[in-house]
Amino acid sequence: MSKLPFADLHVHSFYSDGTFSPQQILKIAEDCGVGLLAVADHDTFEGSAKLCAICGDSDVQCIPAAEITCSENGHQVHVLCYRPDLTNVRFTDFVAEGRKKLDLMSVRLIEKMEKSGLNVSIEEFEEFEYDRSGGGWKALHYFVKKGLTDTLFDGFPLYDIYGCGYETAGFPSVKTAVEKIHSAKGIAIIAHPGVSIQTEDKNLFMSELQQFVSYGADGIECFYPEHSAEISDMCERLCDEKGLLKTCGSDCHGNFNSHPLCIPQKKISALRLDGIIN
Repeated sequence: MSKLPFADLHVHSFYSDGTFSPQQILKIAEDCGVGLLAVADHDTFEGSAKLCAICGDSDVQCIPAAEITCSENGHQVHVLCYRPDLTNVRFTDFVAEGRKKLDLMSVRLIEKMEKSGLNVSIEEFEEFEYDRSGGGWKALHYFVKKGLTDTLFDGFPLYDIYGCGYETAGFPSVKTAVEKIHSAKGIAIIAHPGVSIQTEDKNLFMSELQQFVSYGADGIECFYPEHSAEISDMCERLCDEKGLLKTCGSDCHGNFNSHPLCIPQKKISALRLDGIIN
């Protein structure tokens, strides 16, 4: 067990849409007392692989991870995947297909914007290069460069305006994601249900969460910056009832969001991490 007491199993690097390199993330984790860490980038294990390759001399134990984008009832839902067998080609192809769908959202958007007469083009976009440490993704930087938006965040509404949002991209269901993760002997955790399940009705929230769990999920990300104490308690109670894992994640994107690494601050010993932690 690491002498560093805390866990953060949900951090993003600049290999997806964060602003920090794996090296920077590891250093911040050490400084914050994080002894169990996972870079869980969107639909790619690239950042996680880089982190796991450099942590050998650190007191931080780093866990292979990714965040799988799903679509359920017309809404975006995420499933965190830990410790899969990355030699399983069918699984890695499944993850790569998700990443392709994520990137194709931007291609479809630019195609529609170009047809509407805006000064953008797919050819120009494909040649465009940007600094990954700025956070976000390529299209957001392209729109700023073209003067169409003032900030990266101003680009988000364009996807819905042009009908190119997550609900139209063809992402897999939660059930499919859980099954694919298990096929590679990985651990499937429902990410930040207090954000993914968009309702104020606590009974409806619990009903939807129970549905996700019924697909075979191994646990729930109970502790998350935007979870109220009530939501965390509900998640914990369900985990206790079903014997599920309990995880904690900051969803830190560096300077691209307001979630600092290791917040919420939860001790490894306060979680249930069978199979995730050695």
